[in-house]
Amino acid sequence: MKLFFITLLLFTAAACGSHVHAPAASSAVLARSEWGRQTAHNETGLKYLLYLPSDYDRQERWPLIVSLHGARLRGDDLDMLKQYGLAALLDKNVSISFVVVSPQCPEGTTWIEQEDALLRLIDEISATYAVDRSRIYLTGHSMGGRATWFLASRHPEKFAAIVPLADGAGDLSWAPSLKRVPVWAFHGTKDDLASFEKTEQFVKALKAAGGDVKFTPLPDRDHFILDVYENKEIYDWLLQYKRRQ
Repeated sequence: MKLFFITLLLFTAAACGSHVHAPAASSAVLARSEWGRQTAHNETGLKYLLYLPSDYDRQERWPLIVSLHGARLRGDDLDMLKQYGLAALLDKNVSISFVVVSPQCPEGTTWIEQEDALLRLIDEISATYAVDRSRIYLTGHSMGGRATWFLASRHPEKFAAIVPLADGAGDLSWAPSLKRVPVWAFHGTKDDLASFEKTEQFVKALKAAGGDVKFTPLPDRDHFILDVYENKEIYDWLLQYKRRQ
């Protein structure tokens, strides 16, 4: 897999197509200069980090990425989220053309148990900031990867596309409702914490149900594939999809 490590590239305006694959989309560049800001918040039931692009303003509507961490980052300290993953990348000198919310799951619970709190958070961010509600995307790693499958299967009307990493869906019965949501899934073939085969099996079930799914096995990689978030192609891929109103 070709990774786009952080380079000095120009930011270009974000455009998107329909909920189906569009023929062209502008680039969501990972850039070292003019990066945005990521701030800590505790106004709702979940603590979260919020990233706004450097040129964010309320005169236009921005795509939103909801990023769910894995089990190791549960707790009551938002600085933990800056250790690795998308929130860690955004805390460095990089920029992407999305608003990004990275909530923290409380200790002793899971993202699936926090379903209602996550939906409230998404609604609050969408109402408070200049978010394009037709371009809300969901991603997560490990526990967050499974929750990405779960939330999109439960609320396919809410998400324009999803990117689950390093965990499969909990049940094959989730596939029929997910067929409405474009998916790009990643999993290491040598993952000893979450079954690669389970993800592979679910992807097959989703394709059989008529789903729009792209699956990238990462040969000889283990569970910790968080450098996937350095892949510029992911952000360009997301911008191709827009949820029908």
